[in-house]
Amino acid sequence: MKVFAIDTSTPRVVACYIDEEVKLLAEVESGEKHGTHIQRIAKMFEGVDYGTLDVVGIGIGPGGLTGLRVGISFATALGIGKKFVEINSLELIGYNAAFYDGYVVVLRKARQGYLYGAVYLARGTGELEEVRGPFIQSIEAVGEMVAEFNPKVFLGDGGEFFRKEPVLPDWNLPRADNLAILVKKKIEAGQFVKLVEPLYLQKSIAELNFERRKGRS
Repeated sequence: MKVFAIDTSTPRVVACYIDEEVKLLAEVESGEKHGTHIQRIAKMFEGVDYGTLDVVGIGIGPGGLTGLRVGISFATALGIGKKFVEINSLELIGYNAAFYDGYVVVLRKARQGYLYGAVYLARGTGELEEVRGPFIQSIEAVGEMVAEFNPKVFLGDGGEFFRKEPVLPDWNLPRADNLAILVKKKIEAGQFVKLVEPLYLQKSIAELNFERRKGRS
């Protein structure tokens, strides 16, 4: 089975090509726009015959909507007539700690004091179980919510608000090798979709602030 997968939810664009086994991994990280990232990724994979693909995997976020749309548009164009699998970008980052034993919290900065996030349980086996999320909440609300899990590992750029123990900087962003692992798991589980949409959690700041004030009343 031939598979191409890409995630553009963060400043690091990751992609992989699988032909029964992993053949090519790519990561592009810089201050450039996602459109430029895509061009660089396309050049790295220029030897791939996209017409022979069986499955296309696509990171759906949450994350910056512009970056997500660039990646989704690129991948869906490649995948016309193919099967699709969606990759939760928080779970993708969480897989950096899949061999940890305990709760893993993945947090990414949204806007004006809010965070995207999810809580996973790792049992040291390379698998993650989602126990909460994906969500968008204020920093204070996230602190109250995750306290019940007493997590030691916080990943993502939003983890800096709660992290007491350091993690490798690379663990805060998606990795291409984990993208390959995760897309293969989705395929084996038969989790195919016909229509790929970004995981859009972002309410308006007015809505979020209203809910915040209402909770305090």
